[in-house]
Amino acid sequence: MPVTTVANHKGGVGKTMLALLIAAELAQRGRRVLLVDCDPQGNLSRRCGYTKAELAERLSTAEVIRDKSPELLAAATLPCQWEDEFADRIFVVPARKELEQRASEGAGTGSWRRLNAALAQARDIYDDILIDTPPQLGHLLHNALVASDHIIIPTEPELDSIQGVYRLQEFLDSEEEGKALGVTASVAGVIINTFRARVVTHETRAAEIRTTWGPLVWAPPIPLTVRLQDTSEFAEPPQKAGADLTMIASMMGDSYLKAVAA
Repeated sequence: MPVTTVANHKGGVGKTMLALLIAAELAQRGRRVLLVDCDPQGNLSRRCGYTKAELAERLSTAEVIRDKSPELLAAATLPCQWEDEFADRIFVVPARKELEQRASEGAGTGSWRRLNAALAQARDIYDDILIDTPPQLGHLLHNALVASDHIIIPTEPELDSIQGVYRLQEFLDSEEEGKALGVTASVAGVIINTFRARVVTHETRAAEIRTTWGPLVWAPPIPLTVRLQDTSEFAEPPQKAGADLTMIASMMGDSYLKAVAA
């Protein structure tokens, strides 16, 4: 089954929100989804219903990557705590703030393949595996990319965010960087997030994104709304932000299944 990393070399572009949005949509369609939190901030873990205190003594992505163990991955996996009926088809491997340090312990030749090894059995258990990542092009993102078949890149229609997409693309294309690590994942989609219609800079940057990445850009863009921002405070699917986002999530699900799971 497909493993997909959600990434951008820029923070605050909605990687976690997008991973949750797609996971919720897929689960509503009857698919069994595993979310892997590879960001030491642990926002995905929190939004699946787990506090830092609850995770303090639990196995996490840190131990899974450190020991490259499918058994540890299974032991670390927790059910999503949303109250929605479809939530029983979503599972999460949580992250803690120690993730970067512990996952890098004993790092050396081939250490970027550890997550790939740990996910070997999970591919047969889940219909979809989505990995949330930090914005740095470091050890954690390397592990996620090497383990993945596909990459989805969210970006805001602003210069710094678009530059993050370019930097990630350059890393993937580089013989000395991405290809040297053995990354074979391809970009399955670029998603415009926090879009504000009738704002000239957003319209201009969105046009640049569509010109540069063409059919890889999924439609429609995700609008900037207060309600969507508010949902980030709670353990609930982003679809709770309203009917408009539910419709967008459905279209994102269609794009995902066409590009990734076909």
